[in-house]
Amino acid sequence: MGVDVNSNRVDGIQAALNAVAASDVAVLVLGIDKTIEHEGIDRVNTTLPGLQNEFALKVLSIGKPTVIVLVNGGILSIDDLVNASAAIVEAFNPSVQGARALADTLFGTQNRWGKLPVTIYPADYINQVVMTNYDMSKPPGRTYRYYTGTPLFPFGYGLSLTTFDVSCKQIRPTVFQCVISNTGKLDGDEVVMLYHSAGQDIRKKVVHPVPIKQLVQYERFSVGVGKSVTHTFSLTLDAFRLTNIVGDKVLYGGQHFIFISHGNGNDLQFEVTL
Repeated sequence: MGVDVNSNRVDGIQAALNAVAASDVAVLVLGIDKTIEHEGIDRVNTTLPGLQNEFALKVLSIGKPTVIVLVNGGILSIDDLVNASAAIVEAFNPSVQGARALADTLFGTQNRWGKLPVTIYPADYINQVVMTNYDMSKPPGRTYRYYTGTPLFPFGYGLSLTTFDVSCKQIRPTVFQCVISNTGKLDGDEVVMLYHSAGQDIRKKVVHPVPIKQLVQYERFSVGVGKSVTHTFSLTLDAFRLTNIVGDKVLYGGQHFIFISHGNGNDLQFEVTL
């Protein structure tokens, strides 16, 4: 039922729509395979091939809670599908145990979700950047470190079947103590990430590109319902270095910031002066 990865066949669409209409919840698997992208073959866009987007819109229009599962190597821009879906799972290429892992996580027997290791750009991004230009910092920029636009989903984003509260304090200039509390109804894992961002005084005096921010440390925590975990993040001076125009790592004196994130909600900000 449904449609192929990349074809114009429509003979399976109506049966799939009938099944969705008769269901309580639908799981809609979309994506690409090695016929679309592999070593030696690049895509010319980041959208779904074939009739997948059109088919997905028909499924979503039925109004049943629908979980979209994306199976892919490179990112997929699903701009039209985000708001109408009940949930979106980025599965990438889940390998031989992927089906079991997906079933466990979708049904809640496991709650160990991760965070996005990539920036998912909107579909129009390909019209803003020439594919052959590999200057990461040239506007609108590439990756979370330089992209100045609004991503469909940002690097590091991720939710859980439970909820977490993360509170942190700066106990020394480069040492931060965080309390990760499970405030929801399921045991689960949370990932806390620390990013470095150089202050404006440093940005004004250097002659090379400076990232908006860059990931310098992260940790995964398993936390039971109603429980809390306390963890201390200690950063070395290497976390504050920037790469200059010849590729050397340089530590600049001045104002630095550390942002602490758990992939959703507001980031915590701390200032470090070196």
